[in-house]
Amino acid sequence: MDIPELGISIRTRRHAINKTLVELATETGLTAGFISQLERNLTSPSITSLVVIAKALGVSIGDLIQQPAQLRPDTYRGQRQPYSVASGRVKYERLSTVFPGSQVHSVKFTMPAGYKSEMVSHEGDEMIYVLSGRVGYTVGTDNYVLNVGDSLHFDANIPHSIESLPHENQVAEVIWVGTVSLFDGPQQPEPAVQKHLLRGTEFF
Repeated sequence: MDIPELGISIRTRRHAINKTLVELATETGLTAGFISQLERNLTSPSITSLVVIAKALGVSIGDLIQQPAQLRPDTYRGQRQPYSVASGRVKYERLSTVFPGSQVHSVKFTMPAGYKSEMVSHEGDEMIYVLSGRVGYTVGTDNYVLNVGDSLHFDANIPHSIESLPHENQVAEVIWVGTVSLFDGPQQPEPAVQKHLLRGTEFF
């Protein structure tokens, strides 16, 4: 079944649970103006902002967008399916799966120069590693400029945003790792498939 446009889904759910724009903004730490634009499909959120919005609405992220499944523990360059949130400018590649007890989620971001996310905060840790381009990160009152090979690890409860700074590559690529749940789960292959995947490892 196709998921309706993101803005429509958010507005419909917000009305269904009798929350005002201001109430949703207060719970998520996002501005009412941003959420209003989002509901009218005039902007798109970062994937972490969408997680915060989904939590405040009492739904899973999978109720709002479709993300590629990742049942296997391994992924390979050129074989991952890039996707975006609504018509957003950032392309994501899912790197992690979900299994019982797993705590880490990971994606690769590809951001065009000039992109800047909204400020957001959420529980847990967040870490990025820059693969290409030049990235600016604001965490609370601190500003960081990161180049290829640089990393940043911080408490994601502190409001933060990411920006793709001007660079000759015109894009920035980063590996994002965090403990906030980006993907619904747990997801596991069928037992026979899982046994095959683990054969020859320390687990089998």
